[in-house]
Amino acid sequence: MRICLSWFALFGFAALPLFAGTHHRDHAIPKTAPNADAWEKPIHAVLDAQIVAWNRGDIEGFMDGYWNSPEFIYIGNKQVTRGWQAMLDRYHQIFKSAEGTPVPMGRLELTETQIVSLDQNAALVWGTYQVTNPDGKRRGGLYTLVMRKLPEGWRTIYDRTTSEPLSN
Repeated sequence: MRICLSWFALFGFAALPLFAGTHHRDHAIPKTAPNADAWEKPIHAVLDAQIVAWNRGDIEGFMDGYWNSPEFIYIGNKQVTRGWQAMLDRYHQIFKSAEGTPVPMGRLELTETQIVSLDQNAALVWGTYQVTNPDGKRRGGLYTLVMRKLPEGWRTIYDRTTSEPLSN
């Protein structure tokens, strides 16, 4: 039984896109996809709202797309952040100058987005992103989100995002 579960964990999740609804869309310009399935539109709306909030430097607005719970998990390149409040505090720390004034967050684009429906209340979202800073320097990477349909709507409950400088 244990071997069977290990094989499913290894190969079953890799084959998941073959058996579940998979959708692709770029988020270079926020807009809800007109041909998206009904379950997919609210997920795109959350991502689009986060892009708009990020691009105007609104950390709290960006955080609205995350599950406001101590159980929320964010995994970056070298750090695990547990809890919505801890993530909000982390963003405030990152985007603050030594004098305590806000630092521009840059322009966020999701350059590729794939959504896989896991069931009617859960989805796996993954893709690539890039942020262009006001000085023209760019960073980007890959992201994987687990989103759940909660009473307040679709929210990211788990976020695994890599970040590295991009060539300009």
